[in-house]
Amino acid sequence: MKYFFTLLAVCLFSPPLILHAQNKDGAICVPDTLDAPYIKITGVEITGNKLTKPQILTRELDFKIGDSLATFQKGKRVNFSDRHFYPGDSSELRLRMNYSRENLINTKLFLTVDMSLKKISKAQYTLLIDVNERHYWWLFPIAKLNAPNFNEWLRAPQWSDLSMGLFFSHNNLWGLNHQTSLVVLFGKSWAVVLGYKIPWIGHGKKVGLLLGAKYENLYTVEYASIDNKRQMLYAFNSQQSVKVTAKLTLRPGLYNYGTIKLTGDYVAISDSMHKLDSAYLAGNKKTNISLSLYADYYYDTRNSHTYPLKGNMLRVFINKVGLGLVSKDVDLFYYGIDFHFYQTIGRKWYVAEMVKAENQAGQNAPYYYQLNMTQGKDFIRGFDLYTLKGDQMYFCRNNIKFELIKPSVKKVKEGQEKNKFKALQYAFYLNAFADAGYCVNKFTDVNPYNNKFLMSWGLGIDFVTYYDLVIRFEYAFTSIGTNGFFFGFGMPI
Repeated sequence: MKYFFTLLAVCLFSPPLILHAQNKDGAICVPDTLDAPYIKITGVEITGNKLTKPQILTRELDFKIGDSLATFQKGKRVNFSDRHFYPGDSSELRLRMNYSRENLINTKLFLTVDMSLKKISKAQYTLLIDVNERHYWWLFPIAKLNAPNFNEWLRAPQWSDLSMGLFFSHNNLWGLNHQTSLVVLFGKSWAVVLGYKIPWIGHGKKVGLLLGAKYENLYTVEYASIDNKRQMLYAFNSQQSVKVTAKLTLRPGLYNYGTIKLTGDYVAISDSMHKLDSAYLAGNKKTNISLSLYADYYYDTRNSHTYPLKGNMLRVFINKVGLGLVSKDVDLFYYGIDFHFYQTIGRKWYVAEMVKAENQAGQNAPYYYQLNMTQGKDFIRGFDLYTLKGDQMYFCRNNIKFELIKPSVKKVKEGQEKNKFKALQYAFYLNAFADAGYCVNKFTDVNPYNNKFLMSWGLGIDFVTYYDLVIRFEYAFTSIGTNGFFFGFGMPI
């Protein structure tokens, strides 16, 4: 854990906090003058929700109907014509309306959310919520690369390395935010994935359920690494797996979440794979069966789950792979912590930091089960062409960003403002970044960048648009003397 504290000291710093509102996904309109020091919200009127049920919106409010909210701060009269939010002069009313609007955007059901007040009497108001719903039905072709990642595929692109398929989903069944999805892929690799998510069940609406099943047959498999270079097998039926998942999500408070997930996993490798690496799976076997239990708790106040600019997220988690109930093939235990921090430091200037530590306790994990610091959300920029796998990983990512083009909506013809596709939302951010990481592998010495402190730094541009799309263009330098241009997908931190 000593590397975790080293990275924590390198990664985290705390400039002064200044909060600014974003307008690309809606706005808040409050009367310029309010005569009462407190006003009571006596009701809610919702418009624009053609499918979504009203209770899905009201549960996201940061206050209850009937609450009295202060219209002042420390005896200071609020200038409501100022559309920015500052902790020194914002009223409870305005801040809670802002938090509520952000919660509604984070449901990922709406493109825009506008909030305002309608006066009933001197101290009584109705909250007005106007939403523009997303497009909920999706059916489109997809492609999967039969390559380790997109940047490695770009070194020698071959269209024959693509597996093609279809993606179908509905993200708001019955207007209750139920989600169902089906993915079918065919080609050199092929897969079938089914999922159904119920966000909240029961009287308290604080528990959700997700059920999923996946079958995958891979043509491309990373079976080992030498000099931190991926050793790949390209052959049909190299690895087959079946995964069945049941997950409970808990939400005891608006910003408190928990997960309990039970996963059954069957994986089998070909004779060719077994000859290349007999220790790829546990017990030197060609098949493994395991039942796993994962649990986490996280506190999340980020203003946006797609591309946050303010707030925090803290997550602690454990994962027991192999419960000894259906098989004793695997017996591994993982635990860790994940912290994300976002601030505004001035007009158009933002910082973001994250640090993660994860450890695998006990014996050496087979290659299939090792932690991977170059995959998914676990990475340091500039190391896309290498693999960093082991028993422990500690890393951080840091950004200072400048708003090149503020969150905006492309101008459209009159009457098309609420068209879900013509009213394109977009923003561009220039990033200066610095990352650091340390991947521990106590059981092998053929990879020189394991058990070594690694760093990277560079510049990038983030393109952010609606439907949760973030595309990153980055040029990175590394402490091992490499540099290059890389594409990335999803928020950097």
